Amino acid sequence: MKKTKQRAMFYALSLVVLLIIVFIFTIIQDKKEVLEEKTSAHRALLRNSYDLAIFDTYKGLNELGYKLAGDREIVDAFTTHDRKKLYRLSLPYFEEAKRNGEVDTSGFVGADGIHFLRIQDPKRYGDNILHKRPVLAYAINTRQSVTTLDVTIYDVSVVTIIPIFQNNTFIGIIQTVAKIDRVQKRLNAHSGIKSAIAFDTKKLQKLLSDKNHTTYQGYSLVSSNDPLFDHLPSNFTFERSNRYTINDHEYVIASRALTNYQNDVIAMMTCAFDITEDVREYERELLHLLIISFVLLGIVGIILHYGFQILIRRIDRDAQITRELNQKLEHQLYTDHLTALPNRKALIHDIHSSRFYALILLNIDNFKEINDFYGHAIGDEILIALTHSIQEAIQNFPIRLYKMPSDEYAIAFLEPMSQAKIEASRLSIIHLLQSKHYDVHGASIYITITMGMDIALKRNSTTINLLVNADMALKAAKKRHLSYMLYDEKLQIKKEYQNNILWSKKVKEAIENQRFSLYFQPIIDPKNGELIEYEALIRMIDLDGSIISPNYFLPAAKQSRLYPFISQFVIDEVFKMLENTPHCYSINLSVDDIFDKPTKQFLISKLRSTSHAKRIIFELLESEGIENYQEVSSFIAEVKEFGCRIAIDDFGTGYSNFAHILRLDVDILKIDGSLIRNIDTDDNAQTILTAVTEFSKHLGLKTIAEFVHSEAVYQKCIELKIDYLQGYHISEPKPL
Repeated sequence: MKKTKQRAMFYALSLVVLLIIVFIFTIIQDKKEVLEEKTSAHRALLRNSYDLAIFDTYKGLNELGYKLAGDREIVDAFTTHDRKKLYRLSLPYFEEAKRNGEVDTSGFVGADGIHFLRIQDPKRYGDNILHKRPVLAYAINTRQSVTTLDVTIYDVSVVTIIPIFQNNTFIGIIQTVAKIDRVQKRLNAHSGIKSAIAFDTKKLQKLLSDKNHTTYQGYSLVSSNDPLFDHLPSNFTFERSNRYTINDHEYVIASRALTNYQNDVIAMMTCAFDITEDVREYERELLHLLIISFVLLGIVGIILHYGFQILIRRIDRDAQITRELNQKLEHQLYTDHLTALPNRKALIHDIHSSRFYALILLNIDNFKEINDFYGHAIGDEILIALTHSIQEAIQNFPIRLYKMPSDEYAIAFLEPMSQAKIEASRLSIIHLLQSKHYDVHGASIYITITMGMDIALKRNSTTINLLVNADMALKAAKKRHLSYMLYDEKLQIKKEYQNNILWSKKVKEAIENQRFSLYFQPIIDPKNGELIEYEALIRMIDLDGSIISPNYFLPAAKQSRLYPFISQFVIDEVFKMLENTPHCYSINLSVDDIFDKPTKQFLISKLRSTSHAKRIIFELLESEGIENYQEVSSFIAEVKEFGCRIAIDDFGTGYSNFAHILRLDVDILKIDGSLIRNIDTDDNAQTILTAVTEFSKHLGLKTIAEFVHSEAVYQKCIELKIDYLQGYHISEPKPL
């Protein structure tokens, strides 16, 4: 025990030492960052101070130049070459600017380049130094203002040159000059910054060859306000802003390239800022930090000596709690909270880790209606009761039960059985379930079941495929209104799924690339051949330009929720035709279009924006849930306010009854092609159509016969007094 404690103490102290080292390292890095931030701030101060100083210098030179150039008497004196008058008028401006520390020299140069007057030295004139001072030649040639750094015959200076005009005639220039040390004085005044000017040695020697200067990297030190710059370190460079140690002091030294009027670098403004105090403070803080760290190490060692065992016990207890929580979370993750059965995630996990020989997916028919009518609480009780019933039904079989999402269960066969035994087991289960009813809160509820099954024995099938195939079989059974379906590749269910996916992809691409077109089939009055209306029919254009019938792509569009985009395309195109043609047009609307809020809003907005709504007929498909009277009737009433007419399409295929028609307030009945196709030979169809036409005329409704494909059918429809005819015998659908 003693050795264990010593070992634990050693590990703990090692950990503490490591933590303190990390802590010290982190603090040192933080202090370094603080020092670097201060250094960066000093660099920014150097840049900003220089900008302010040079701006003040430019401002003073420009003010003097424009005062002189703006004084008409001075301009007149310069124009008439009256040097005495020019000197007398200019001197007060010059002396005031010099007292303010803004200028050192100033003068007038004629358009010919000859110095006419130096205000600071009026006896010196008549010379031409354009060959030495290219900036003067540039200003004279361009007749533009120039502010730049230059070397005059006196010194390195900041120069402003302003052209002077008399009655739009160029007569010369005026230059105002401040020695470069004025910039340094301003730097010192603004921020107390040490500074120096280093000029391009080659360019400097052309004008000031008699002066000797300290040279650094091809630049001559022409001016400084501190002896610091006479002894810069050997590693000093103009290109980078660095920290240097000079005479036991720490400095941030930064250089700024100074350019002339041609943007050539001719000098360097070098500034230094003393950061010695910041560095000393940084070193003191590090020393204090080390002392505190060693004291802290001793205190922590004592605390660890008495607290380490308590800490270990607490860690063990927390680990146990964590393990228990993980177990609970895993249980919740793989268990249905209502029925306590393993859930879909558990089934997928078991599918990958176990061998299943058959799988049944079981779904409660119309469970949504039970929930809506009785409430979700009773719906949950039904699920719990059904779970107990299924467990009772499978208790004698090698079967595992899973609760899938919503109202679905999965029954997995764990042992190999013949297909006959599997089928017998299924029948036994379904017989027991169908024999039961559930009394819940006084309500006696019977439920029916739909099953989809896949068996791995009958082919080389993997366990994972069982779930996919059973799900396809279940959906196919529901679609075909069967209570049970066994997955069989001969049924081509998978091919149907793949086909739907393929067409969904094609529809999406066609929507994105606007590859849809409208075809129009005429509807005529057979008595006189007059065109009554056109029915708008959607077509999709394939990538190769071929035209695709809606029978191929509309089912996939509805399943993939792309149908509203197609409906809105048809509506938009028909309303464009209304504006450009005089014809009436009919648009096919499904119940989905009426129930889809964006599509309905789009349609109503189009009706509000057109003056041709009376030429629109909406064809409602009787076979698509049109019995939902409240919403459909509300839609019919709304569009009829705009003057639209309503037709029942495929009349005779759905829930046809006269009360149905009366309640919907329609205008036209379109008789389905299944009744028209053999009307010339089918006596029963003739009897039905006779009743329909008499009923329609009594109510003032018009009738249209679809699928008029031959002359015999055409004549029989006339004989039966159908009002209008439509079909390939008259005209196939075509673009207009």
